[in-house]
Amino acid sequence: MTLPSKARHASFDVRPLASSIRRFYRIAFLCTAALTVSVNAAATDVPAVTPVKPATQQLQEVEVRADANSAITQAPVQAELNITQPQSVIGLDYISNHVAPTADYSAIANIAPAVSTIGVSGPGLGESKQMTLRGFNDNQYNVTYDGIPFGDTNDFSHHTSSYFPAKMIGEITVDRGPGGASQIGEATFGGTVALRSKDALDTFSFIPTVSVGSYGTTLTHLELDSGRIDSLNGGKLIASAQYNDTDTARTNSPMSRKTGYIKYVQPVGSSTELTFLSNYNYIRFNNPDKTTLTQQQIDTLGRNFGLNTDRTSTDCYCYNYQTKETDLEYFGVRSALSETWQLDNKTYTYAYDNDSHESPYIGTKASKKNMGGYDKVNSYRAWGDVLALSHVDDNGQFNTGGWYEFTHNDRYSVALDYGLGGIHDVKPGSSDLTAYKYTMVDRMRTTQLYAEYAWHATDGLTITPGVKYLSFTRYINTPRNQTTKTPLNYSKTWDKTLGYLSANYMLSSEWSVYGQLAQGFLAPNLNQFYVPHPENNRTSPQQTMNYQFGTVYKTDRFNADADVFMIDYKNFPLVGTDPVTHEDTFALAKGARLKGIEAEATYYLGDGFSAYANGSVIDAKFKRSRLDLPNVPSSTAALGVMFDHDGYFASLGEKYIGGQKVYDGSLNPDNAASVTGVGQTGGFWRAAMSLGYGQNLSGSFIKSYKLRLQVDNLFDAKQQVADSQKGKDTYFLVLPGRSWFASVSLAL
Repeated sequence: MTLPSKARHASFDVRPLASSIRRFYRIAFLCTAALTVSVNAAATDVPAVTPVKPATQQLQEVEVRADANSAITQAPVQAELNITQPQSVIGLDYISNHVAPTADYSAIANIAPAVSTIGVSGPGLGESKQMTLRGFNDNQYNVTYDGIPFGDTNDFSHHTSSYFPAKMIGEITVDRGPGGASQIGEATFGGTVALRSKDALDTFSFIPTVSVGSYGTTLTHLELDSGRIDSLNGGKLIASAQYNDTDTARTNSPMSRKTGYIKYVQPVGSSTELTFLSNYNYIRFNNPDKTTLTQQQIDTLGRNFGLNTDRTSTDCYCYNYQTKETDLEYFGVRSALSETWQLDNKTYTYAYDNDSHESPYIGTKASKKNMGGYDKVNSYRAWGDVLALSHVDDNGQFNTGGWYEFTHNDRYSVALDYGLGGIHDVKPGSSDLTAYKYTMVDRMRTTQLYAEYAWHATDGLTITPGVKYLSFTRYINTPRNQTTKTPLNYSKTWDKTLGYLSANYMLSSEWSVYGQLAQGFLAPNLNQFYVPHPENNRTSPQQTMNYQFGTVYKTDRFNADADVFMIDYKNFPLVGTDPVTHEDTFALAKGARLKGIEAEATYYLGDGFSAYANGSVIDAKFKRSRLDLPNVPSSTAALGVMFDHDGYFASLGEKYIGGQKVYDGSLNPDNAASVTGVGQTGGFWRAAMSLGYGQNLSGSFIKSYKLRLQVDNLFDAKQQVADSQKGKDTYFLVLPGRSWFASVSLAL
């Protein structure tokens, strides 16, 4: 294995970044141009067959549109009548007009029942520290973009602000449950947060948006829509660039982000559609070493403490900073192969490169006075393919397909001596390897194959049985393994066949009921290799059995849905981070049980006004000890009013996140007597308000304009949430105070 020849220095050089951005988008442009030429040339050669029917509505953002005058058009969250598991769809109007322009997907999804998000830097201005879905932590459910699962290779977790800002998201669907056999991903058993990209407008438009707000925040977003290009058989392009700069809510913890987005859709004949998409992000930010604080630290340092400017302090911004570079690309083919067969395939790649300077300390191998620290690098790229085939007959629809992905990941953490210019912290004459906490290459290979049949048993009843086979292999090659500090070259494969059964019955054209039984499976975390002799480690995959039943009712005046669920959980991993040492902690419970009820509703009051409410109650306990699961809110709720009429729009709402508990890292979750320290926080409400006005113009080069104001934590509540426990000390995430963001958009 090749080791880095020297540590990266603390100085920041933008030249490699500029070069990589230019190279990346030059390649993207050439690919798009080549694709355009080739498919245009081929268009006349493709025989016309049954046109492809859109899977869902086009997600086109219109700056100023007609009034939303029904519960269906104004609902911030809602479910579809034909679902087979609980679902919350968050539409483009809500994303565009009722969340902060800086928001990431976690801030948007927070409106849904059973979702809780805790952010400490401001909306989308730093990664969510706790985002749970039905009590499942971030690494126990999927996040997908246009149906492509993405996430970290070690534990399947996600970086909420590292890929897709709000302006690159057209819709979010929160699926609460494992779905059917056709729902792919590493962690389907916890649910799926499905992001959809925005589509190009049908007419040419250039839309600049400028936002300013709290914490010295500025955001500039430029969007170009080509409109339908008749000479290219109706091809359409949407391209956007965004720059966001902010000091964030925490002291001396600034963040800047550059984002680029390209999506080109090319019809071929009347039956095929090709799509090329590329999304790129570069982020630089200062990351506080004290990500959580005790109550004493909060009282002493202040609620907004992040970092300081004292170069003799381990809390200096100069020793705590990160850069992240991410991208995701796919080439999609969607085609009606015949009157009964349809193909949908995406070949993709995505990457994540994180270089983190962190965990500073005083006293290095060279001098007791020198400042030391760690340079932690996590760099991976994934290649994959998602294939779906469907066949319609007189009795229903057959779906089959698969997912394949391979990921290569380089990871290391190396000690630095800043007093010597940031070189490796090693004793004179010793091996370079001793400076490393760990250095490794890990790889991951996933294959999933599925088949399901949606049988229309009667005019109103659809029954869908399904089966999925999955195989998952981890590989690791390291001369200095994490935790053990010993060499390891090892691999292991887990596989499983899962069964699914769901049904949906339409009681009328406005009312349906549904039920589902489904198995869930999640392969072990990479940390199961961080033990001596992992071949003897009997750590088992996580498995669930899910039972859920619900109903959906939809009219223009009123729409609502509700469900009950019970999840039987086997091999529940309790993974955390020691708040003092920042080392991983791990325990495994034989089992856990989660059960609850969820509901959401919107009622149209008339004259542009509607009211909404949603909520959930969750009971989550370890089976043997009967202890509450840590970091699981006992309930969630949201309520508010919305207005949309004659160009004016507004909303006022509140989100409630229930109380939760945390335990010391020494906890044995199967034994209640092992509790040596427990912390807890009560539930809390946070309010938000949006106000805006837009108008279409005629006889001007400006087609329309839109002004809006977003205020988060409207009543400036002082809140904090228990995150971890060390002995008798509880460490809290401190939520930011009131913030505001004002925006102006023009359509040219």
